[in-house]
Amino acid sequence: MGRLWMTWSIDGVGSAGQNVEDVEAACRSLVGSVERSRRAFEAPEPWEELLESALLLQDRMLADGRTVLDQGRRWAATVNGVSILLVPRE
Repeated sequence: MGRLWMTWSIDGVGSAGQNVEDVEAACRSLVGSVERSRRAFEAPEPWEELLESALLLQDRMLADGRTVLDQGRRWAATVNGVSILLVPRE
């Protein structure tokens, strides 16, 4: 599997997209984005829930996501306000 295009959205924060080298880089980017979003919340609880969701998505990306991407197919998932789409790039 080569490079990936990833898009993600975080409820209450926004969305973005970028090219990444692999699934591990996508994980780092997603979790890093949620970590940086902390300043968007006045109370820690909503942000902590989003971080937990991102960590659950990370586990799914490294398992099911990687399997699907290795087959050349796109993979998407959402967990409680955090969504991600990974698309294999040529």
